[in-house]
Amino acid sequence: MLITYNGKTPRVSEKAFLAPDATLIGDVTVEEGASIWFGARLRGDFGKIVIGACSSIQDNAVIHVLPGGATILEEHVTVAHGAVLHNCTLKKGCVVGMNAVVMDNAVVGEQAIVAAGSVVADGAEIPARHLAAGTPAVTKKELSGKALWWVEASSAAYVQLAENYLEQGIGRVKAGEKICGKNFP
Repeated sequence: MLITYNGKTPRVSEKAFLAPDATLIGDVTVEEGASIWFGARLRGDFGKIVIGACSSIQDNAVIHVLPGGATILEEHVTVAHGAVLHNCTLKKGCVVGMNAVVMDNAVVGEQAIVAAGSVVADGAEIPARHLAAGTPAVTKKELSGKALWWVEASSAAYVQLAENYLEQGIGRVKAGEKICGKNFP
């Protein structure tokens, strides 16, 4: 559902997947190949929210902002089920685990992982290609090998899943279009 608020209507690429019960309000932009899953709520009533290309916002995630602020997700970001993002920045290819919380002015680095259930405190910075866990989240280790491969594969898995839903007529992309550089049947 797209809701106009204070004269601002969410902008969703025609090449993005939007689950039928996802709700986007106000100043929200969803770029090509991104997917917004069932029950997700993106509330751009105080400021802007940007969901980068090929990023996924999974079931029941909530994204909001401070007055005049912004929540920015770069491309290929994965936000797992039930996560809460508030006025933060997620860099390219990072993963936020199930039920994790990322608070105001926090930055999650490129290809970093925030473990399930963790809370990234106000203003915290998680370094690129590192795992952060706990409450508050602290950096645990640098990612490499299979762990880093999993981070890289996460976005691609959800692009494929979105394509499968679209093939069944659920979502917004038209046949013959490309999603994240791949032809959609």
